Amino acid sequence: MSRKVDRLLDLLILVGYSIAFPVKLAKRISGHEQYDRCVMYRAIREEYVALLRREGKRQVIRSLQLTEKGLDYIACRDPEALVLIYGRTDAVPKVYPSQESRILRLHAIATGLVMSRAAGAVIPPVEKPSLLFNTPPFSNQPIDTEKVYYYSPFELRAAFEELDDRVLSKTSRLIGIIIHNNHCFLLYNAGNKRIFWQRITEENHAYGIKALLQARGFRIDVLSQIVIGSSMSVAEKLCRSPRPGGDKYFVVSDFFDHCHFVTDDADGDRLLPMIIRPQDYLDRTRQMLASYRPPEPGERLFDAQEESTGRPVFLEYGGDLLTLERLKQRRFGFQQKPIVLCCDFQRDTIAHILMDAAEVRPIPEDIWQGKTASPPQPHDHSYPRA
Repeated sequence: MSRKVDRLLDLLILVGYSIAFPVKLAKRISGHEQYDRCVMYRAIREEYVALLRREGKRQVIRSLQLTEKGLDYIACRDPEALVLIYGRTDAVPKVYPSQESRILRLHAIATGLVMSRAAGAVIPPVEKPSLLFNTPPFSNQPIDTEKVYYYSPFELRAAFEELDDRVLSKTSRLIGIIIHNNHCFLLYNAGNKRIFWQRITEENHAYGIKALLQARGFRIDVLSQIVIGSSMSVAEKLCRSPRPGGDKYFVVSDFFDHCHFVTDDADGDRLLPMIIRPQDYLDRTRQMLASYRPPEPGERLFDAQEESTGRPVFLEYGGDLLTLERLKQRRFGFQQKPIVLCCDFQRDTIAHILMDAAEVRPIPEDIWQGKTASPPQPHDHSYPRA
């Protein structure tokens, strides 16, 4: 007999772990928006969570916070989760309603947490390898390269500061990391505008994270950024060219291997696991490239070629801003205009970014969302280029 899934418990654990949980995320916990909305209203009505509303400088901030009744509900059904929540609240100073910047920061971290959970990442510290050397019992979990791990900024800070109290690890933009196999994805939240960015500081912090993970036994070879924005228009803002004398806002950097952009909505929740674990979506990739032929053996610059003309085809549902910038600047030196395949909601923005450097074609929605069965394919395609 299967155990009944308690969606209310899932919501309360996420709210407690996040401390300040944005209301909009409560509708994306299980992937069924109407059902999740009913669960949220029940939690508010029965006073398991408190709804806090504050007029911010540019927006109305709505947060959910766990109440004593909510803690009692978790204690009865999942005592281990209660220990995790208490450990998190003890490590974070109390947040007051007047502290708008701190609330928005917690909201950004909660966004990374929920999207990582949707991507199948392991979140509880007891179920993943610890980044700490001297803190049992979390240190004995072996590293499984098949699993996806999520680490919050608080876990990273504790690991950096463990060996020496004089070490102070702070970054105003990182909202967590996701690790899969030899790949480390650094998460950032842009909201609805460009990110204030200290390039040298952020790149040094990313290199420090890579060194820390390698010291803990992770074989990290690839560093990538995942920028989360409220809409696709933010991606166009992020691709603006830097000023000659420097820029205080985010610019796409060659320091990272990839720079993916996903939206903070259900579409972003669907695309994130495809970006992190592309080998699990080979059937879907083959359907996207079914009308094109594979590239020549050994060719890894692009994913396919058009059957009649041989034009290079780039599969860009992951919204890799670094690849789009290179295409825009024509760094690859193709003699023919390349083709870029993307989701329908990404098409207009990517077309504006590339201007006339490439032709943009949409992928049918039922294919990239996996709603169609995989028919026999005329060509066999591997998963997208590394």
